[in-house]
Amino acid sequence: MKIAVIGDLHFPSVKESYAFIREDRQSFFESFMEQFFSIPADLYVSIGDLTNFGSADELEDIYGMIRQHEKPFVHVLGNHDVYAMNRKNVLHITQQERFHTISTEHATLAFLDTAQEQNYEDWGGTLDLVQQQWLENVVQESGDLPLIVFGHHPVHGTTKNSEKEKRCISPDIPMWELLKPKQRAGLYVNGHNHYNSIAAREQWTFLQIAAVLDEQAVRIIDVSESLIAIDYIPLMDPKLQTAAHMIGTAIDHFQLKPHPLGTQADVKYAIPLSASSPIATGLDLHDIQKIKTR
Repeated sequence: MKIAVIGDLHFPSVKESYAFIREDRQSFFESFMEQFFSIPADLYVSIGDLTNFGSADELEDIYGMIRQHEKPFVHVLGNHDVYAMNRKNVLHITQQERFHTISTEHATLAFLDTAQEQNYEDWGGTLDLVQQQWLENVVQESGDLPLIVFGHHPVHGTTKNSEKEKRCISPDIPMWELLKPKQRAGLYVNGHNHYNSIAAREQWTFLQIAAVLDEQAVRIIDVSESLIAIDYIPLMDPKLQTAAHMIGTAIDHFQLKPHPLGTQADVKYAIPLSASSPIATGLDLHDIQKIKTR
């Protein structure tokens, strides 16, 4: 089972003050989404902040591009997706579910809503009591299957900058207590902090993905009987890079990262799935072939 994932896309409206990016915006996002959906996968996921402010025109325009490709697509809500409108209106336009699971023979996939609706002062994450109870049940019912959880905000104290205020799900939310009972390997996938990062805690691995305007890349999560392989596909297109810099420099509510977004160890990883041990030990992808031939 292959899942293609993108980080924070921040698809923007074109305001009068930066109308000069109109053509770049159209060409960049059409090209990026075409390349994203051309990668062979069983499911395509946006880790949130698909839009820059969650306005109706942003959502309708980017979903117009997405629906042209007719691929299975899941968009978890990020804080930027519910700034302009409430989540009910956003979900009406996107036709997505707020939170849900997908069960396959290879893994259980869980999709969270960690966004605070129209809260311009606090862009940190939360998880309401309904979802907490639901996630507790999902963890229990996933049994021996790997569990992959997608949420926009990281779990506090895991990936890069997730220990900082407003950069994670609030530490008051008992996320680790909800995840810890997982019997076998778990993978939590998030965006929000605009840095690549991989961290491990007991049987859980935490994968954070950089923003698309900073780095034009796609992450592939490949689940087999023996391991979960996390791979990284950079889209090395100078035209994309130039347009991304133009857009990222011009738009509101976004700032390009001036620093490196992580190392090789933050983008490629492998989690062995051992039937005899509840703890998965992370390996570099160079070790995958060794695992497959055992």
